Amino acid sequence: MPFTPIQTLDCKADVKIFFSGLLMLTPSENDSCEVFVHTSAPRHYLTIEVRRKQDGRPDEVMMRHLGPLSFIQTDEDPDVTPIHGMAIRKVFRTPPSVNGVKSFEPQEPQPEGAPDGLSKAIDLAGSKFHDGNPKLHRDSDVRILDVDPLGARPSILLTDGTLYTASKTPPELTIKLNDANGTKVRDLDPFAKLIGAAITLDDRSSVIISWSQQGELETLPLIKKPGVSYEIYIVNDPLFENDSIPSEDNPKHDEFKEYYKVLQVPSDKQFRLEVKPREGVVPPDRGSTRAPCMSVVISGGG
Repeated sequence: MPFTPIQTLDCKADVKIFFSGLLMLTPSENDSCEVFVHTSAPRHYLTIEVRRKQDGRPDEVMMRHLGPLSFIQTDEDPDVTPIHGMAIRKVFRTPPSVNGVKSFEPQEPQPEGAPDGLSKAIDLAGSKFHDGNPKLHRDSDVRILDVDPLGARPSILLTDGTLYTASKTPPELTIKLNDANGTKVRDLDPFAKLIGAAITLDDRSSVIISWSQQGELETLPLIKKPGVSYEIYIVNDPLFENDSIPSEDNPKHDEFKEYYKVLQVPSDKQFRLEVKPREGVVPPDRGSTRAPCMSVVISGGG
């Protein structure tokens, strides 16, 4: 089932999470979200950083993780085989405890540059792409859009928050969706290059981050304090790519092609992205890579 949509977003949330790069956000049991981490793409590196923010002061780095995650036990039953490498949970000190990951879907168009609905993100299970999840391959037990756990786990568990589009691809780019043969299917409107999640705390709740570091289980609590907020960056991007290097020595990559390495989609049903600057327009500074290294949603269709 898709994430439950809501029409409000707390733009001043106590905890904000930003997802960038080859990550796949999928609804999972108990209204949580499993974030699959693509581990099979060359030159993509997972980094996770937690920052404490206070007005008038530099950010304080509370935690950094570099490289692949290790499996941790996120279920109370030790006999359950672990699938996650990190858990980001909202916990309550007193009842009632209500958790759930939802999607921001405003009724009205949002101002340019403002946070927007999760529907602006690429949903590979949506009607504009593969139209449904899961579907059985003909004469096969393999389901379309199933994620290969060998190439995308350990994953990240998120138990609460409102997902939204934090930033979109710049209008200076023309992005075409092509079929597997390179034939144009359609032009794509600007879509989410950065997905956010907003978590609001109160005096009886906090966010607990759990992960493994050098074989030891570590936990980091994020507690509501006056004037304090937190940002978590989960990035699975390439490092800096220099545009002055000839393309034969610095080959560009197609994000869809990378995603299909870990997604069950027949080769003749796959898509490709073609990204170019609009004619006569100088593209903006790209930061690390001009290709939109975007995270995607696999929502359950619709």
